[in-house]
Amino acid sequence: GIAVDVPLHPLDTIKTRLQAPGGFAAAGGLRNLWGGLSPVILRSLPCSAIFFVAYDHLRHKLNCQVPSARGALWCDAVAGSAANVAACSVRVPCEVLKQRMQASLPVGGRVPSLRATVNALGKDGLRSFYTGFGATVSRELAFAAVQMPLFEQLKRWNPWADDMSGTKRGLVGVFAGGTSGAVAGAVTTPMDVAKTRAMLSSAPMDEVSVVRALSQIYSEGGAKALFRGVIPRTAYVGVSCALSFGAFEWSKWLLMSLQGT
Repeated sequence: GIAVDVPLHPLDTIKTRLQAPGGFAAAGGLRNLWGGLSPVILRSLPCSAIFFVAYDHLRHKLNCQVPSARGALWCDAVAGSAANVAACSVRVPCEVLKQRMQASLPVGGRVPSLRATVNALGKDGLRSFYTGFGATVSRELAFAAVQMPLFEQLKRWNPWADDMSGTKRGLVGVFAGGTSGAVAGAVTTPMDVAKTRAMLSSAPMDEVSVVRALSQIYSEGGAKALFRGVIPRTAYVGVSCALSFGAFEWSKWLLMSLQGT
């Protein structure tokens, strides 16, 4: 949530500027690294709530406690992907605003305000706030397909897996969440670069596609260009997931303890 996203925001800004069409320096370099923070604050609570509630509910609905380990991994991937898509309803408009503010050159020494960015986007109607929706969903589906099965498997392998104490449950969540998030963040960087390009594009929404963005990025610098910003993205996602999933596992333990289960 906010406690995770706010302190890590400068790292996310650096990642966005590395991936921007004009390059790092043209997008602002190391100036005004807190630009775009207000949309992050607006999205943090609803996105986290939608994801974790949807994931836990769907995972139980899919009856993931199956004898086959392969079946359990499949359930984890489907539940995680569906939860991420649900969260995109809130995430995408805030992400568009955030990245436009992060990659915009300061005017008069100041980053464009949230109101100015909303007004500029609003001229093209509501659809403009969902620019890059397809690219974001594609990234989230790939991310969840890698992260959630790995997260659940790391929990099962942990020697504290059967320990019901809140502290150990939280620490298991930190380790499994951070590791799985960092791995998923690294391998899905090309999708993240495509998403950034789509959101910062001035082309009509109908002309923005993941395949076109990936093709253009590859033509600019090959495979290396597809992994622009991989280090700050991996660090940001790893730390964010470690704290988020640690809090999630501890919260589940607390609720079960209060219910006496």
